[in-house]
Amino acid sequence: MIHTKTGIFRNHHAKGQILSGTAIKVMALALMVMDHLHQIFYTQGVPAWFNWFGRPVATLFIFLCAEGFYYTRSKKRYMLQLLLGFLVMSGISMGLSHFMRLEPVVLINNMFGTLFMITFYMLMVDLLRTSITAHKTSRILLAVGGMILPWLIGLGLLVIISKTPFSRPLTMLLLFIPNPIIVEGGFVLILMGVLFYILRKFRLAQMGVVLLISVFSALTTKDAQWLMVSAIVPMWLYNGQRGRGGKYFFYIFYPTHLYSFYIIAWFIR
Repeated sequence: MIHTKTGIFRNHHAKGQILSGTAIKVMALALMVMDHLHQIFYTQGVPAWFNWFGRPVATLFIFLCAEGFYYTRSKKRYMLQLLLGFLVMSGISMGLSHFMRLEPVVLINNMFGTLFMITFYMLMVDLLRTSITAHKTSRILLAVGGMILPWLIGLGLLVIISKTPFSRPLTMLLLFIPNPIIVEGGFVLILMGVLFYILRKFRLAQMGVVLLISVFSALTTKDAQWLMVSAIVPMWLYNGQRGRGGKYFFYIFYPTHLYSFYIIAWFIR
């Protein structure tokens, strides 16, 4: 184990594994910028193939999230930061979409919500695992109930929205409550994150999960999401170290660059 300022992740030092968590994160951020350039400026002529660069980004951040959640000193603080990021981005996106409407561009990005739901289910997995080991029936039921609750909340709000004249306020409320139905990427990304966490000692198995989801995407959709399979390369090259600096850089850079692009595009239009 590494217990230094440079990282607290496992130190594999296997031959060829040369990328730290920070290196992968910087790589993912660069790819994300390419993707969002197309998303925001496609009406100005940014080609569709820019979108291809962003396909492995969510997978890489989820992979690092599973690593980080395992080693963090405070899982509650980790989750709180993601929840705060989700709420802030939900509010800003709603405000910009209302006061600076940029049709046909829609601000639907909020990976913080997806990562928060993944960490929530990771927490439930830990609770279930320890409860089974300790033969604590009440805690087992608590863990199972915790896994079901977000689905009940999301489905319940959708049913209420469909049957009430006050659907707009409730829809706005739904956007501020992270659940598997409305978060970016939905259930598939949440499942992938939980499997990464369960299989974190088995890198090939984690890569197999990405491959299976990529094949499923290629067979069931017509978009380029199957290109997420390219994430297995940096996953394999990951050396288990967190890397230097940039602890909160992602939290700042992700929304800042996205909203900067949106505002620039609004002024251009």
